[in-house]
Amino acid sequence: MPIEDKTWRKYERLIHQELTSVFTDCEFEFDDRIFGKHSRIDRQIDISIRGNIGGNKILGIIDCKHFSKNIDVKIIESFLGMLEDTKANFGLIITNNGFSSSAKNRANVRNLRLDIIEFDELEKIKLTYDYFVNQKIRNLELSKYEFFKRARENSGYFDLSKSDYNRRIVTFKEGFANTEYYAFKKIIKESARLFRDFTDLEMLTIRIPANKDNTKRIYHSNVNRNELEKFLKLDFKYLREDIKFWRSDFLENGSYTKQSIYDFAHENINSTEYTNYENEI
Repeated sequence: MPIEDKTWRKYERLIHQELTSVFTDCEFEFDDRIFGKHSRIDRQIDISIRGNIGGNKILGIIDCKHFSKNIDVKIIESFLGMLEDTKANFGLIITNNGFSSSAKNRANVRNLRLDIIEFDELEKIKLTYDYFVNQKIRNLELSKYEFFKRARENSGYFDLSKSDYNRRIVTFKEGFANTEYYAFKKIIKESARLFRDFTDLEMLTIRIPANKDNTKRIYHSNVNRNELEKFLKLDFKYLREDIKFWRSDFLENGSYTKQSIYDFAHENINSTEYTNYENEI
């Protein structure tokens, strides 16, 4: 029987089709080969997935198991070795027949992301993206390199030449905010994001050019972590734990209104004419 006619091969092909519909922005390679960093041999991968998150390349490896019994811990051990050898960011074992409790427990190891997913639950794969983002945020340490790198990743309008790590100043270019209100809103958002990312960051200045009454101005803040937490009624360390908290508790926060933004700006944000600001730089 030709290999493409075998039941397990059809199963792999079907999973490949389903995955491409879930990860629409990624590239897949069916029956891939990846050279092992430790084994120094080519490792056969049922399906590999490559893409970008926050400007970083990711690699996922997927093993499709078409068994008549549950996946056991030996299969998990073997696949964990594959994850390490290929330097993959995450791995998925997709099974048609479930898995043992010991297999699921063994999959939960630190620094390796391995999910066991039953074939009819492929939508759960979307959680893997969030996991990778979470790991990236949790691993951040305050340094000039990481501080500016995060600012650059968060916006193409980041202006490195007018930012200052020693003074904890982040400056954005023209076009980042067109009006005063959006300058206020983005100052709060970018401050909250950086306080979430860096637990040792206590004070922060954000500078954003914007227009008011046909006059170009530079809006600037000098925000304290505790004051911003009090205003937002949030704990930035809590937001750091999971990107879902950032979306639900900050981005979708109903109490974060236009009036509250103006109230915060009245106390914490100032502005100067842009020409004066340019002369000071």
